[in-house]
This record gives sequence, structure tokens and C-alpha cells, in this order.
Amino acid sequence: MVFGPIRRHPVLAAGLVVAGVAAVNRSQESRLDPVGWRAPDPPAMAGALAAGEELSGLDTVVSVDGPEDVAFDADGRLYTGAEDGRMYRTVDPVDDETTDATVEVFAETDGRPLGLTFEGEDLLVAGTGAGLLSVDTDGEVTTLAASADGRPINFADDIYVADDGTVYFTDATVHGRFEDELWELGDTGRLLAYDPDSEETSVELEGLGFANGVVPGPDGESLLVTETSRYRITQFFVDGDRAGEHEPFAEALVGFPDNIDTDGDGTYWVAIPSLRADILDTLHRYPWVIRQLGKLPDSATEIDIEPYGLVVRFDEDGNVVESLHDPDGDVFGVTSATPHDGALYLGTLFGSDVKRYPLS
Repeated sequence: MVFGPIRRHPVLAAGLVVAGVAAVNRSQESRLDPVGWRAPDPPAMAGALAAGEELSGLDTVVSVDGPEDVAFDADGRLYTGAEDGRMYRTVDPVDDETTDATVEVFAETDGRPLGLTFEGEDLLVAGTGAGLLSVDTDGEVTTLAASADGRPINFADDIYVADDGTVYFTDATVHGRFEDELWELGDTGRLLAYDPDSEETSVELEGLGFANGVVPGPDGESLLVTETSRYRITQFFVDGDRAGEHEPFAEALVGFPDNIDTDGDGTYWVAIPSLRADILDTLHRYPWVIRQLGKLPDSATEIDIEPYGLVVRFDEDGNVVESLHDPDGDVFGVTSATPHDGALYLGTLFGSDVKRYPLS
């Protein structure tokens, strides 16, 4: 459930990459250990992906700094996190006419809240630098999981609670900077499972490319996990004859997939915070160049993306059936599209507004 801010840096301009690499001290150690990859061609922006202006001019429901995801309690109040580590909620319930709602601080965390979901009256929170958290009705924060299989949970990202109470959640990357995962393609993301009875956390699936959103699959026996750095959605089977297996659900996506949600109609809403960055797809073919860039300051590998608002709906077979756009980028960097009472509530990691898109 994370993608970085829009940045423009000259070393990423195609004409200056060679110059940047030439200036590197070849004996210097690189922080990047990339693999080579030829990214699949993106689909054409046509048919169900044809650009429109569906997301233009949407109402602002809540304003905080970086509301990456949202959740609603039984009373209809909206909860979201912010870059400062605080959890906020609306003072009053939210309906289809709410705009610019007043918020209050609900809790404070030691990380940055990302994915949110309610389990009963408690709010479960996945956060960078914090792991898996539970927040009770009084705002008291309890850490449920901070490591798994001897590795710290560095980048807890999204959450799904199964009917048996198991809390599935993603740990996106081993890196502190998400950009390093996108450049390296080390596939260090994991799908984890927290057992509330034993209070233990297990690793269910490794080798994921920036493991991000997680949601139940269409067959009742699997989960869908978005892999941001690999432009795909993976289906992982947790029950049945295929338990433990995984396979692609949708590949060669038009951009970087973030959160994935369903409203129970058999389709899936996937937030796309950015279309692909051409420089990434090009340089992945030349890992030696990326290794040299890893010797430069962090700012040299900030990723140049253009503001574009996009949410894509998939059917149960992984086909695109609808897309919502804002080509002007007034709504941009959409990291979550949460269905609630006939509307989608759109979160963003590096904007400041939760927007509402009416579904009917």
C-alpha cells in the first residue's frame, strides 16, 4: 500500500544517465544489487482502459498529510493514518454528502500507518517501522507482530482478516527506502500470517516484488497479493488441494499496483498510484548501470513519474473490466480505493485528501 512521491531528478533523464554513471567511482561499494529484467509491455490505454475524466472534480472528504488508506467503524466514522504517525478519525459519521469533515487524533504510532482494517471494535494497522498493530477504542496501541522468521517486519503494508481470525498482512520489502526495491527487483516482499490464539507470526509466501495489497481471492481458498515492482497480482492458495501454491492472477499491468479491495460483487478495485516509469523499464535491462547509480546519493534514484489518477477494476478472472481516470492529475497517487456505502474512498500516500467517487 505504498508508492513514493512525485519527484523529478536530472540524473533520471534518459540523456543524463550515462553522464551520471560516468562520474561514479567504480571502486565504490553500491547499495544496490540489481537483477536484470525485461518488463512485459504495458497494455494499450484502450477499451476498458481508455482514458476518461471519471476522477476529475471529486469531493474531498478528509484532509490530512498522506492518508494512504481508510477504514470505517460501525458508526460510520472514517479512520486514516498520516505521515506523522498519527491515526485520525472523523468526529461525525461520514455519508455520501460529507465534505471537508472535521477530524480528531485517535492514536499515535511509532511508524507510518499504511493499511487499515477493523477486527471487531479494534482497528488493525500495518505500518512502516511499526509492524502489525492493534488499536483499541480508547486509542491504546498494541504491537502484535514486529518480526517473522527472524527478520524484522520493516514495511508492513496491508491487512486482511480471514473468517478463522488469521490476520494476513504484507511486508513489502527489506529495504528502508522503497525505491531501492523498485530498482533492485530483489523480490524481498513477504506475505505473513498472525495467529491471534498463539500470538505467533508465520511466513506464508516469500519472493514477492514489493508485496502490497492483500484481499481474499475469487474462489474462497486463496488470497490476491499485489506486487508493485513487478506490475502484477499474484494468487496464493491458503486452503484446498492447492494450498501453498501460487500463480499469476493478472500480469503486465499498466502501472504500479497498490491496494486492492473488493465490495463483494466478484470484482476487484486496484489503486494505481502511477503509470509506469519508462526509465525503470529501460534500465532494468542494464543492471550494471543501476549498480553504478547505487553509488550515488539517494536522490539520484528518486523516480520520475507524472501526476495521473487511476483506479482499475478487474473481474474474477483477472481481466480489466473498467477504469477510472484523472489525466490532469488533480486526483493523483491513488493508493487505495475502499468501497463503502455505494462509493469508493480514495486514499493517497503523498497527497493530502481522501476523495469520494460515487459508484452510482
